[in-house]
Amino acid sequence: MSKLGKQIRNLVLVAMVIALSFACTLELLQIQIVDGEYYLSQTTGVYGINQTVQAARGQIMTSDGVVLNSNKLVYKVIVQKAFFESGTENDIICKTLKILVDKNEKWTDTLPITKTTPYKFTGDEYEIDALREELELGVYATAENCMNALYEKYKISDVYGQEMRRNIAGVRYEMQIRDFSYVNRYVMAEDVKLQTVIELKEQSFMLKGIDIVEEPTRTYLGGEFVPHVLGRIGAISAEEYEELADEGYALNDVTGKWGIESAMESVLRGKNGVRTISKDSDGNVISDLITTKAQEGNSIKLTIDYDFQNDVQAILDNHINWLHYNNDPTRGNKVDAGGVVVLDAKTGGVLAMANYPNYNINDYIKLINNPPEDTPNPTYNRCIYGLYRPGSTFKTITATAALTSGIADEHTNVYCGGIYTYYSDYQPGCIMGFVGDISVRNALRYSCNIYFYDMGRQMGIEYLAQVAGWFGVGQDLNLEIGGFSGSMSTPEYIEELGGDWTPGSTIQASIGQLETTVTPLTLATIALTFANDGVRYQPYLVDSITNYDGTEVVEKTKPVIANKIDADPHIFEVIREGMIMVADDVQWPMGSGRTQLADLPYGVAIKTGTPQVTEDTFNSTILGYYPAEDPQICFGIVLEKGEFTRLMIRNIIESYFYDNYKPVINEKGEVTLPWGGKETNTPGRPERDFFKKENNT
Repeated sequence: MSKLGKQIRNLVLVAMVIALSFACTLELLQIQIVDGEYYLSQTTGVYGINQTVQAARGQIMTSDGVVLNSNKLVYKVIVQKAFFESGTENDIICKTLKILVDKNEKWTDTLPITKTTPYKFTGDEYEIDALREELELGVYATAENCMNALYEKYKISDVYGQEMRRNIAGVRYEMQIRDFSYVNRYVMAEDVKLQTVIELKEQSFMLKGIDIVEEPTRTYLGGEFVPHVLGRIGAISAEEYEELADEGYALNDVTGKWGIESAMESVLRGKNGVRTISKDSDGNVISDLITTKAQEGNSIKLTIDYDFQNDVQAILDNHINWLHYNNDPTRGNKVDAGGVVVLDAKTGGVLAMANYPNYNINDYIKLINNPPEDTPNPTYNRCIYGLYRPGSTFKTITATAALTSGIADEHTNVYCGGIYTYYSDYQPGCIMGFVGDISVRNALRYSCNIYFYDMGRQMGIEYLAQVAGWFGVGQDLNLEIGGFSGSMSTPEYIEELGGDWTPGSTIQASIGQLETTVTPLTLATIALTFANDGVRYQPYLVDSITNYDGTEVVEKTKPVIANKIDADPHIFEVIREGMIMVADDVQWPMGSGRTQLADLPYGVAIKTGTPQVTEDTFNSTILGYYPAEDPQICFGIVLEKGEFTRLMIRNIIESYFYDNYKPVINEKGEVTLPWGGKETNTPGRPERDFFKKENNT
């Protein structure tokens, strides 16, 4: 080997020695400094077990500070593996369950099998499949097979008796799926009575591993107040755990399942603390300390006002009750569901969101497990998930499209002879019959189908669909708690549904029929866009994030412009004038010849609709805003199989602006009329020039 080769070899060897020395030094640093405390504990025979201390979840409150979802301190019965003696688990669980049964307490048991023989599956297919998989049984395993496997797996002897044996199996299974370990305690029961706590404490010498802690648990104080918005929390699922484990969640955690509880989970959750249990080498507990204090979550203040929301819910309930009381079978007395949304016209904030039927949030689990058979599902949020044809309310969009496209101006007339005769093979009629020449304001006022048929035909479906999108039709409105986008009737969409597009499809789409669908929130958003001369704000429910008790604002929601229509402001003025005409024609009460809305201090802008659902079934829809001169609130309403949505508008206005809503109840407690408040003839309201300009025949 050459001299140079030897030098290179020596250099390589030196480098290797240096590298190995460096690696050994790093390892020593890791052992002595970084992990020194751990290894010291091993030499002394002491080690620590860290457990999570649950943080208080942030509260949810109304815009005026009424707390709806909160927390209360309750006693929880927990199982601690660090204190369990191996082999005694079933005996200890049995003794604990006997006390809970004796004190009439409930405990957690989600095992999807009945508690009595013959055993049968309960729950959904996912839960049953998960049980079979956990027990390593085939897909055809019966409930009896699963119970026998549980008894064998957990060594549950038949000496306990059938009922207790099944209960022990349920607890052991729950402990397993909740990842019961030294780190993860198991909550067997919560919100137990003080007498139960005393009994468990007195017998604690026989219940090693069973502990009582006082911790916050979620309470729902709102009852029937916007339950569809607030939502609930629940035990974390396996799928959720896979997504949230990296964020510090454990299998025995809870998380928001829907509504604001879910949408604002990261804000409400808070930061859990740490409980450290130290044991010696013989397994004896030598200390039990809270080493990191839990931090309560931030709270949420909604845009919804407590009194106004209650009034709007009552207005909806009373109107539907009145329709039921009305004996005329042709006037909506089959109504069984509906929704009302009221938005702040200046921001898009949701001021009220009422659903019918409504329910109490504390009855949610019972309603989910036993839904009513003879009425619509009360837990369904129709305001954001109910999809309905808009009917004639859509004519406001068709009118806007006609004016922005240039095919018409405010003076362009269309001849209405009662039947649209442009097509030889399809000639739909007009609900108004013969009207004669009619322009856009009166077309809106009288809801003349012929005018909007002709505008839709001339502009074409592509442009009409584009304009509808400007107003939010078929768009995700990005509300915090979600909602359906709905749809706009187009050739492509109808083809997806398996239908055929014809020339008649375009004119039907122009009056809000065919397969165009909206939610009450969409209707209110359309109204908001008109109220702001083409500026569409994104609707929202969260006014602000505050500290836990709501005394300090952490973050305030800023209104977001979702779209701005580039059009002549005069176009929106013309549409507004037509909508005011609609409102000023509304009678109060029916048949009296007196107007219901025309004597309010300011103008009201509305457009009503009666969309056809089946051959003999119609819904009732409305959108609008008030005051027309300087809009403050916007609204969208749908009644399924209902009628006269327009008769709710005065009540909504009087409640919000004048605090003057009072339902009219007869001696039987029945709502006899759909309106409340006072009949006020406001003097000095100016006569409107656009009424004079239009041919009102």
